[in-house]
Amino acid sequence: MTVEATPRPMVGIELMPGPEADAVLEAALEAQDNLVVTTTNPAVLIISAPGRLEIDPAVVREHLGREDWTGPDIQVIMASYFGMITQLDDERIVLEWLRKGA
Repeated sequence: MTVEATPRPMVGIELMPGPEADAVLEAALEAQDNLVVTTTNPAVLIISAPGRLEIDPAVVREHLGREDWTGPDIQVIMASYFGMITQLDDERIVLEWLRKGA
């Protein structure tokens, strides 16, 4: 009997467009290759991935050319998110769905 894997639910962030959102997108693209980027509404940029989305604030700083950007700064441009924010600091921004018992 073959058991098919259940697709992982999507997690993601909705960002207000601009230089910081572009830098977050570039950092996310560098970190993983299974991203879905949606810009159907000119007022929001949606970055999503199956199961887990990880962003390195150091890479965002690199793309912005600024050393003062921190992980929590994403809250200024984040309109919404789906999933659970399990880490939000200078080391990493992580959204994921946690499994029961994890």
